[in-house]
Amino acid sequence: MTATQAKFLALCVLLSIYLSGIGVAFLINNDFGKLDVKSILISNGGKWISGLLYRPISATAENPQPAIILAHGISGSKQMLSGIALELARQGFVALSIDLVGHGNSEGVFGGDLTDPSLGALAAVRYLDAQPYVEGFRIGLVGHSLGAGAIRAAAVAHGNISASVYIAGGLGEVVAGPAYGMLNSTYPKNLLIAVGEYDVLFDIGQLKRELGPAFGVPREAVPYVLYGNFSCGTARKLITPSTMHLFEPMDPTIVSEIVLWMDNALRATDSRPRPIQGLRLNYLYREAAILVSALGFVGLAFSISSLIFDSHLPSARGMKARYGTLEDWKTLVIWGILGLTLFLPMFIMGSIISYPPLIFGSSFAWWLLAVAIVGFLMIVLVVPKLSAVRSNPKEMVHGSFDFKRVVVAVGVFTLLYLIANLVEAISLVDLRIFVIPMFNDLMPVTRMLTFFTFVPFAEAYFLVEGLYFHELHDWSAHEGRLGMAKAVIKAIGIKAFPYAALLGVNYVPMIWFDARLLPTFMGFIAEFFWGILPQFIIAMTCSWWFYWKTSKVGGGATFNALLIAWSAAATFPFGASNTLMRFI
Repeated sequence: MTATQAKFLALCVLLSIYLSGIGVAFLINNDFGKLDVKSILISNGGKWISGLLYRPISATAENPQPAIILAHGISGSKQMLSGIALELARQGFVALSIDLVGHGNSEGVFGGDLTDPSLGALAAVRYLDAQPYVEGFRIGLVGHSLGAGAIRAAAVAHGNISASVYIAGGLGEVVAGPAYGMLNSTYPKNLLIAVGEYDVLFDIGQLKRELGPAFGVPREAVPYVLYGNFSCGTARKLITPSTMHLFEPMDPTIVSEIVLWMDNALRATDSRPRPIQGLRLNYLYREAAILVSALGFVGLAFSISSLIFDSHLPSARGMKARYGTLEDWKTLVIWGILGLTLFLPMFIMGSIISYPPLIFGSSFAWWLLAVAIVGFLMIVLVVPKLSAVRSNPKEMVHGSFDFKRVVVAVGVFTLLYLIANLVEAISLVDLRIFVIPMFNDLMPVTRMLTFFTFVPFAEAYFLVEGLYFHELHDWSAHEGRLGMAKAVIKAIGIKAFPYAALLGVNYVPMIWFDARLLPTFMGFIAEFFWGILPQFIIAMTCSWWFYWKTSKVGGGATFNALLIAWSAAATFPFGASNTLMRFI
């Protein structure tokens, strides 16, 4: 078999993995033909709210079923709670997971219209209320974090909601005022509260004490104990599974409890709670299929570019440091410290300069640029004094780019973007790494425009990162595929260690010693690194691949800039960061 034939075979295998994963996820997502799943748009004051509707085939005008609306947290999307929606639909409920205002594919600006604290959830309730296959007097609401506050406001405005589930939200001062109602032993009807044991935004002990009056008991609320009863609408329960804020919508305990709660609240005919016999969850199999598909999709970038570049195995001779050698530990210290120390200042910067115009997105963009600028200045002014490195700023920048390589990087990215969007439009299955959406479509069109504003920030970051990890490193001893694989793993370790260490500082004391070292807000900021880490691991792998193929960092920097800009523009909500604090 020739090298070219082997590359075509690899392309076919990776494409098969990608499409097979999507196919399996599609079948599970439709419960093998028992569910009708479709994307819908709901009118909301002149704007559109995007939703993913799961309707059991058995739900018809002649056989209407109870319905449930699901709302995600900040910087989330309708896909984040689609696992819960899937399991509810499998039990016969009509489930609608929505993109809140300014999020995902929904229009509007988050925080820009304070006349609708439900952020579009109320419009979703009214939409389902009007459908002939829905029992309008049996509607439940589920919300995570920001979405919990949104559904609380929707319940007040609607006035006839039969059950509510607050997942790590909907509580405290951020939802104070008449628009959100007053929690007590009878309002809202049939309330389930789920908060992860390691949720950085909640103190479980304090929460149990505060929920006592709302649960109708003079003492603190005891987790996993049912208070009140469903037939009177006074059922109350707190669950605290061993999970953390970002992963709560994926937790099997929470998903199971929600399904059981809604079944008892919307279908039970007496006050006694009843279990669903043989409850089996399928959403985790769907998530596993999506993860396999996403990995195959990323692999397509390597396979396609390999066909374009030279057909022989590249030699490691081109991997020799061009401007002297910077030791691994110094790269770890310099690049890691820059990333960690500049994150909070640039988070604040993003709340002052809301460009790109996305909450958290502006902070993320300015952080990338700040690390790039300070990192480059370090190469010019400081690094030569610490190691055998000589700097030539102009040559470093201009020598990093080759027009053909950059065009190839842009072409590979464009092809991948078109493939992902075409497949998602057909299957309604989005690609993500666990709960982190990375390859969603850029709709409405304002997201596509915002995508281009991210590119220069990310280009600067990955160019300078390429200098640290490639041009100032001597990898020439790593011959062959095995040697290159070891080098990639080593580079990923250097890149990921500071952020993984911060997450360890945040969660290890909490899990092992029931102690919190970071303040609540800092703990919340650290949560972002759960999303950043997998993206940076993928980016470092892509950077290595392009450098290995071209001996220049420009192609990899451009490809990664487009990849990260895609993820950022599709994920962060439209709005100004200075409106955020009232919602978290």
